[in-house]
Amino acid sequence: MIGSILADEKAHYAARDPITALKKYILENNLATEQELKAIHKKIDELVEDAVEFADERPLPPRSQLLENVFADPKGFGIRPDGSYRCADPKFTQGTAHV
Repeated sequence: MIGSILADEKAHYAARDPITALKKYILENNLATEQELKAIHKKIDELVEDAVEFADERPLPPRSQLLENVFADPKGFGIRPDGSYRCADPKFTQGTAHV
């Protein structure tokens, strides 16, 4: 039963897939051929593979960069002016959340 529910849900969302809809639109309006779309897809796969290979070859960043560019910091917590992280402070979350 769960398998059929998951299959139904997958089919529901597959029918609404914007990538599939765009491909259909492109083909119906003669904006590109199936072969051109396959060539584009192949190029995208190559670019992604190159990016993954590039990332895999690089060393991991230091832990000190863990929170950089992760969230907006409207209240000024996160990174201190000296570059240290306020999250190391035991009072870091004091007053920011009430659970």
